[in-house]
Amino acid sequence: MKTLKMILLVLLSVFYGCNHQAKKESNKVVFGISPFQDTFLPIIGDIKGWYKEEGLDVEFKILGWTEIQEALSSKATNRIDIGINNISSVVATYNNNPELVYLYGFNTFDNGFALMIRPDGKIKPLSYFLSQGYNRPDAIKLTAQQLKGKKVVTTSNTDMEQGVAAAARKGGLSFKDDIEIINLNPDEGLAAFLTDTKGEYAAYIGGIPQRTRAGKEGMIEMLTGIDLGPAPINGIVSTKEFYKNHKNEVTKILKVWFKIVNYVENNKDEAASIIVKKLNETSSANFTVEDFKKFWNNYEHYPLSPSQVDEEILSETGRNYWKARWDDCNNYFFEIAKTIPKPVKPEDAFYMFEVQKLLKESYN
Repeated sequence: MKTLKMILLVLLSVFYGCNHQAKKESNKVVFGISPFQDTFLPIIGDIKGWYKEEGLDVEFKILGWTEIQEALSSKATNRIDIGINNISSVVATYNNNPELVYLYGFNTFDNGFALMIRPDGKIKPLSYFLSQGYNRPDAIKLTAQQLKGKKVVTTSNTDMEQGVAAAARKGGLSFKDDIEIINLNPDEGLAAFLTDTKGEYAAYIGGIPQRTRAGKEGMIEMLTGIDLGPAPINGIVSTKEFYKNHKNEVTKILKVWFKIVNYVENNKDEAASIIVKKLNETSSANFTVEDFKKFWNNYEHYPLSPSQVDEEILSETGRNYWKARWDDCNNYFFEIAKTIPKPVKPEDAFYMFEVQKLLKESYN
């Protein structure tokens, strides 16, 4: 009898241990972030202990922007559960991996991108044509037309190249026939553009850190922000399987996100110093606290609550309506770049309405 009791106790112990371990593992989230001033923000939640307060065990992996979607593949060696990317990345890769989904948008890049040019006057910026008395649409067209026959450095099949395609469209040019793309990762592309003493490369477009560095090196802005098309919307991307089994963890990650942006809004110097230190350790941006503050809720915007997300992103009348960007991405990747076999339907890969509902309920 004692032997039977001992066996039962052992079994119960094993059962409890397995359940406890499974519960512990279910709270583990591997989070992919890229070395930019905005996509590094989640590390503040780790430093402040806010993920632990929500019962989460978050592990960060720093990956290149285009590596995030690859790392969501079940076969990836650097596998992640969620990552920060945007609508463009999901539309670009969904047909190859229909498990990928866009869960939630929370950072509108409405004036973040800029086509950078040299200050020698060979190519004129938009400000020049505006100063000549042209109305804005005509000035944009004349500015963009200067790219005909030119080489532009950017990262192919990303929202950065999408900005070049938008400029071509506004200039009445053929993206495929009139512009030659030099495909390099953002840091490598910036280095190539800055060291191009012969002026072989007419323009460059990368992320905000690269835009800032180019400006410090004397480069000027040719076209920026929504003059290059509907704003990119950074947010959480993941897989259908992970979301199905970890909805609670996703809402907690987002609750921490809003805690982070409110903290930054009220403590810009302290928050900027955290991000700048980490960013300069992992990229060649040479970013400063003042650079961070310049872009915060200025060149890009961070809604401070789910309600503001409703107003700015989910509403058809919002400043950065998600569907405008989704449609523009389908147009770019399917009609222009021709890198996807068919447009991606929002009902297949855009989960934001459901996630928003769950997130709001979690606050109650």
